[in-house]
Amino acid sequence: MSNRKLACRLLCWLLVANLGISCELNGQDLSHRKSDLTLTVQDAFGNPIEDAIVSVHMKKHAFKFGTQVRDRFFSITETEFNSLNENQKQNLLPNLTDLGQSRYTPDWQDAVNYRQAVLSNFNHVVPTVGLQWVSFENNGPEIPDSAISIAQENGLTVTGASVVWQRDRWPTPVEFRPESSFEVQDFHDRLIEDRLSENGIMGRYSETGSGPVITDWKVLNEPIHESYYADTFVEAGIYENEIDALADYFIRADSIRSDSVLSINEFNILNSRSDNDVIEYRDLVNDLLAAGAPIDRIGVQAHMSRNDVSKADIVRRLNILAETGLGVEITEFDSRDDADQLTPAEQEQVFRDMLEASFESQAVDGFIMWGVWDPGHWRGNAPLYDEDWNVKGEAAPWFDLVKGEWMTELDGLTVDSNGQWTAADGVFSGLYDFTVTVDGKSQRFSGYDLGSSGSFILAVPEPGGGVFLLGIATLMIGRRHRRKPA
Repeated sequence: MSNRKLACRLLCWLLVANLGISCELNGQDLSHRKSDLTLTVQDAFGNPIEDAIVSVHMKKHAFKFGTQVRDRFFSITETEFNSLNENQKQNLLPNLTDLGQSRYTPDWQDAVNYRQAVLSNFNHVVPTVGLQWVSFENNGPEIPDSAISIAQENGLTVTGASVVWQRDRWPTPVEFRPESSFEVQDFHDRLIEDRLSENGIMGRYSETGSGPVITDWKVLNEPIHESYYADTFVEAGIYENEIDALADYFIRADSIRSDSVLSINEFNILNSRSDNDVIEYRDLVNDLLAAGAPIDRIGVQAHMSRNDVSKADIVRRLNILAETGLGVEITEFDSRDDADQLTPAEQEQVFRDMLEASFESQAVDGFIMWGVWDPGHWRGNAPLYDEDWNVKGEAAPWFDLVKGEWMTELDGLTVDSNGQWTAADGVFSGLYDFTVTVDGKSQRFSGYDLGSSGSFILAVPEPGGGVFLLGIATLMIGRRHRRKPA
């Protein structure tokens, strides 16, 4: 970091810590990511305490910052792990030998570190493998159920992925792949029954189902690049055209899970030489909406391998997708070096550009990276940690921004004569703890969910040990809800 940039950050910190004034580095507008905040410190009888000192500590972002997790490795117990042989332990992680990398054998500490890295860095997860069609059919729900439950018990939300992935190979069941003989109507009926019915995957993870509840679903994955199902169904006369087939997936999903956010997902939209791919994707989404598909969100994978994609390119392409009127989510961010595509410096820059463009955009609802640790990453190059659990140099933007500048930490704040302190420009929306210090004694108030605005009364013990109240909160939260297409 340059001395000039360090000085700017120090000045910004001093303004926030001493005056409650926020500042934005590089001129970006982040006001839509912030909430108004007023704290009033009173004694047990409602009298203001004007000599109180207040600290404000953000615990979790409201903005969705998530990661893909390998569901079994994330949820495995020590007893289960120790019962595995070396080959079985290796199979907890991806096989990267095709990339010239040797098989990695994790130990139990790796499993502990993996779960802790996920729980300490993110508020959202996307379990993979276990919920895919053939995997769920062959192995059942035990592993994904465990991974989902652990995430939710720790306050993380979950995306179910993917309901329909139209590949002619995994995760399509073997009996419905091109090399097999089957009746197309049987193929279609099984797809609907297993994936898009009350008795299928989405119904199981509903309020009336037997699994933990998921209300965020990646309904259709990679429809531009993978069209095997629709092509097969249209040729057989089940649908008139591809748009009707894809729209029907969403219509059926909505009929059983109208309580859920339903998304589409595609790759090579941001990681592209020109805007042609994002325009094609926008037009596909508009065609599906016109055909009655109740799509709520556009997913953009963002596996970045190009060094000629600038932040301006990213912003422009996000804006093109936003022309649909739908929210956008970065669903699978990582950067590529498995064939020397990007240098470490270029990976750090594209990570920073992606984070800033996403957090600054009013259209973007979340940022999900595709794994955290090199041996557990599909290309052996995760954004955050190397094989030995060292923080990678390329990970600096995550810790500078998500865990740094965008995570409000204010100490030594003085209240006015009415016992009040107000954040002049707001604070980043999320979950907060507050600490009040009076006469050298401190009290923590925990778990305040700050949406768009909040005014909290913090009642502290009377000096000398009078009546004790944990705190009285008047909470006014304005949450943005995206209306689903009619």
